[in-house]
Amino acid sequence: MTINDINFLGFYRKCDLLGSNSWESFINYKLLNAEKLKFDCDSSKEAKAMLKDIFGESQYTDTLISPQSFVTLYMRYYHSDLLEYNERYKKYIVPDIAGLKKQMVSEGVCEIIKTINNQSVWAYFSKVNDIQVHERILEFLNAVYTLPNFSSVCFGFNIGRVAKTQDNFLVALYHIYNYFKKREMGTRNLSPRAELSKFLSQNRFRSNVSSTQEEVVNEVQKWLDEYSSFSAFIEKYYLQDFLEDPNKPNSKPKQLWEGIFDGNLQPSKLEFFTSIDFLTKAIRSRGNRIDAAASTLKMRIV
Repeated sequence: MTINDINFLGFYRKCDLLGSNSWESFINYKLLNAEKLKFDCDSSKEAKAMLKDIFGESQYTDTLISPQSFVTLYMRYYHSDLLEYNERYKKYIVPDIAGLKKQMVSEGVCEIIKTINNQSVWAYFSKVNDIQVHERILEFLNAVYTLPNFSSVCFGFNIGRVAKTQDNFLVALYHIYNYFKKREMGTRNLSPRAELSKFLSQNRFRSNVSSTQEEVVNEVQKWLDEYSSFSAFIEKYYLQDFLEDPNKPNSKPKQLWEGIFDGNLQPSKLEFFTSIDFLTKAIRSRGNRIDAAASTLKMRIV
């Protein structure tokens, strides 16, 4: 067994989250966490133990490629006939959200309407409408809850990158690439730290701010400065497969679609499947790299 074969949803109680396929498992996971986080794959004790073996520490962990934004976009592109177009937001949304939330409470999915999160509403809507998804979505969802999609990170990085990148790791990685480039140039006219501010925000949960943006940037800068170069950072975390050229750890992060690094944070319908196919392959390839390193270093990760 390789780490690509271990689905961390299976570590919840007695595999309670695992459905008949990865789509059903995804829905189960979102509904479990409808009001508050009850189980999180990348910070589970099993994930932390394995990540510690790989990276030497795992106090703070992160899911690299978040599936939610891609699943929501898939629904908008391929199941818009079931959705309702919202003029205010200029996008398709789940119809009758208030009614769905009441139904979720009545069925015991959750207890308090006002604390139900948006992700679980999309999941519940998909479940009650018995939506079936494309095989390539199933493959993507199979990959995102495996260890190669998790990583050890520094304090603040996980939540800090969400707002400005829409939780897109490649956008964060692009700014990290620029941070190292500017640091290497070492001129007063270039501010490496400013590059981090482009993708990092304050750590905030609802109305509570736990870390200011400056504090988050400080932590991430301190983390990155442990590495001599972008290549060293990439090799430490086995991120080569998220680059334009996986054989060159100093190459730029992959531009999955036009404008991804210039504020266009969603692929077009034409670019959608090629994007998730790339991410699925990159996650699995990262797993192969980690497995190869584990074999050489005799890590105990399975």
